[in-house]
Amino acid sequence: MPAIWKALSESVRGATHERDGRLNQDAVRMGQAPGAGLLVLALADGHGSARSFRSDRGSALATECAVRLLRTFIRRHGSAMPLSQVRRHMRRRWPKALLEAWRRAVRADLARDPFSPLDFAAFPEAPPVLKPGVELPFSAYLAYGATLIVVAITRRYIVYLQLGDGDILTVRPDGVVGRPWPRENTFFAAETISLCSERAEENFQVRVESLRGAAPAMVLLSTDGYANCFGEDRFFFTVGADLFAYLRTCGPSFVEEKLENWLRESSRDGSGDDITVGMAVRLNALRPSFAPESPTEP
Repeated sequence: MPAIWKALSESVRGATHERDGRLNQDAVRMGQAPGAGLLVLALADGHGSARSFRSDRGSALATECAVRLLRTFIRRHGSAMPLSQVRRHMRRRWPKALLEAWRRAVRADLARDPFSPLDFAAFPEAPPVLKPGVELPFSAYLAYGATLIVVAITRRYIVYLQLGDGDILTVRPDGVVGRPWPRENTFFAAETISLCSERAEENFQVRVESLRGAAPAMVLLSTDGYANCFGEDRFFFTVGADLFAYLRTCGPSFVEEKLENWLRESSRDGSGDDITVGMAVRLNALRPSFAPESPTEP
């Protein structure tokens, strides 16, 4: 039976942000690509600082651009392009295309809602003004700064993409938890590479895996506010295993119902930060009562 995937997601405002009256800076978006593709899931985490005062918009724009570009790519090439070419495209072309799309979206948002002097109170310079044919300065994009994590799953392969902090966990059917790459620990003073960074294109992490062998049972994406609640990887890995155990024993509907409260408790007792989670769940790996009886088109 072909793998059948379901996406779950939840985003909560951090306990600290609730006390301070700050907005949730995270964003999550899911999409499906009919035909060749099954699922695209994107999470973004806005910086939320005085100089990134529109990062809630920046993260929303990032997830919209990521899902749109991957759906387009999968529709056009997902069923035919050799895996080696998919890898080459994702490593060499997709980051640039994503950054260009995000910057266009930022400029469009700025055209609708120009910066005011009050917006730029934390900057030494005057607010940038959008002018035809003139590139915006770094400070304009910093105002929308956000990190990004994406997974795209087709019938043939799975794509993992990440810029900046946050986490991707994979869970095998036997409950063993891993990562597509080691967690990045080089960020200094809580600063991270993001979409507004000058060398963002060179810092995307990319992995493309064939699904010819055993596919993961679950892929968990989360903004860094979640892992930061647990301190050590081994404790956070336990969260991935526990979520999958609930999915297997209680079903996706139960997890969807409980997830918001679980994340709020984690933020309150842990990092205090916004927490956003997205899960791609392979229904075939769950108990028969939670799996479809026959394959369905996405």
